[in-house]
Amino acid sequence: MSFLPAQVSVFFVLIGLASCHNILVFMPFGSHSHKATLIPLIQGLLERNHSVTFITNQESTDLRYHKMMYNLDEVVVPNLNYSMLDPESAEQNFFEIAAKQSIGSQLKIFSHLSGQVNRVLDQTYSDAGVQSVLRHGQFDLLLLSQVVSYAGYPLAWHFQCPFILSSPNVLMTDSAYLLGDSEHTEYVPFFLMALTDQMNLVQRVINTVVTHLLNFYQDVFVFPRLQPAIEKYFPGAPSLIEMKANITAAFANTHPAFSYPRAYPPGVVELGGIHCRPAKPLPHRLEQFVAESGSAGFIVFGVGSIIPMDEMPREMLDVFIRVFSRLPQRVVWQWRGFNKPANLSDNILLVDWLPQQDLLGHEKCRLFLTHGGLLSTQEAIYHGVPVLGLPFISDQLLNMDKAVRDGYALQLRWNEIEDKLLHRTIHELIYQDSYVENVRRRQNLLHDQSESPLERGLYWAEYIARHGGAPQLQLGSRHLNRFQRSLVDVYLILAAIACLLIFATWRCLGRFEFVARLTKLDLF
Repeated sequence: MSFLPAQVSVFFVLIGLASCHNILVFMPFGSHSHKATLIPLIQGLLERNHSVTFITNQESTDLRYHKMMYNLDEVVVPNLNYSMLDPESAEQNFFEIAAKQSIGSQLKIFSHLSGQVNRVLDQTYSDAGVQSVLRHGQFDLLLLSQVVSYAGYPLAWHFQCPFILSSPNVLMTDSAYLLGDSEHTEYVPFFLMALTDQMNLVQRVINTVVTHLLNFYQDVFVFPRLQPAIEKYFPGAPSLIEMKANITAAFANTHPAFSYPRAYPPGVVELGGIHCRPAKPLPHRLEQFVAESGSAGFIVFGVGSIIPMDEMPREMLDVFIRVFSRLPQRVVWQWRGFNKPANLSDNILLVDWLPQQDLLGHEKCRLFLTHGGLLSTQEAIYHGVPVLGLPFISDQLLNMDKAVRDGYALQLRWNEIEDKLLHRTIHELIYQDSYVENVRRRQNLLHDQSESPLERGLYWAEYIARHGGAPQLQLGSRHLNRFQRSLVDVYLILAAIACLLIFATWRCLGRFEFVARLTKLDLF
């Protein structure tokens, strides 16, 4: 048996390393659900031998195995918390906000989030680990989370590298515009409102105004407040508006199986469902509990990784407990919080940690009660489980409205919760076959792809790193303003020409009429 000489082996190793890239991933704030769309990409890049530096606010347990490898450097900025609720607001928890269901509460949260970015900037860039990255790092690509993305724009300028904006949801309102497209407010609903892609005139007006007001608010009120902090850590940096305009590409967590389809420029790649995976075996305690549910099966109840369940008003909590105790199904209930209810019936199990995909993929799972977060909605479709949506804020309203229209879900507002309605809704979703049929139809659409979302994301990340930003994919319209892109200037010129022609015709006809009158008077 012959072996390659050591020199040849070293040569092939060096060739492999030469094709690898240094990639910076920046997510200064990230809940578990926000990180879920980035972690698979990071894992895939590491497994392809790329070097990844990940700046974030909490240690990523999903990357523990990869930390033993040479090519991951996770820089954790400690104590970087990012509160979604304003402590001075009248609504002190998500249940109170959900009870009001007003667009004002949604925009108040957005405004509060925007107001914290200065603190995020200071805490992030004053961190010793981040400072070390700024001094010594060299990168071929920046993968930037859309969550407080403006905190990361200066990094692309500092390292002179292309950057991809990665969204855990749909693209923010100006992302497609920056890549040369438009917001398409005529059929793309604003992500905080439960509109559809079939809007009437009034809805299109509201959708357009709100979308452009958000862009205006960000550019005119948020960015100028951040510029002094940017210049403190990045002397000589251009304005945030200029830096964000250099976006190379964007990853959108969308797919026609659960999102409204829309036109995208070449720089937008859809990675919807990238975090979804086949179910794994359940822990012994959970498996034993759900296995004993028999043919009735079990229900999963969870509201994500941010909302504490013990903030639920007591009278509302009692409704859930009474209804669950009457069901033949067992209930696995995610409970975040200290004050756990006592004297629960035997068919209810409270768990601190919910292996959500493993439960949804279990053969006995019959229904998913969820807050309607996009990742939870995607997992329900991926595993083929009907949904009862209980949305709180932001995109959850839009997600659940779309799910109901697609026929695999029903939704209740938190201020509607009462025994008879909740029990009737659960019973309909479990025992009416149409909901299972519709969700499995969506499941087939999600699985029917030429490549997995992860493979697609890895390819485009490597492609952009290889080609230094892939300028060949950038639309010429990036350099046109809104009026030019909408051909307003062209239409104005055409309208002016038409008016001149009409005026000239009118003058000519008037002169002919004048000449005719003179002829009748025999003045010639």
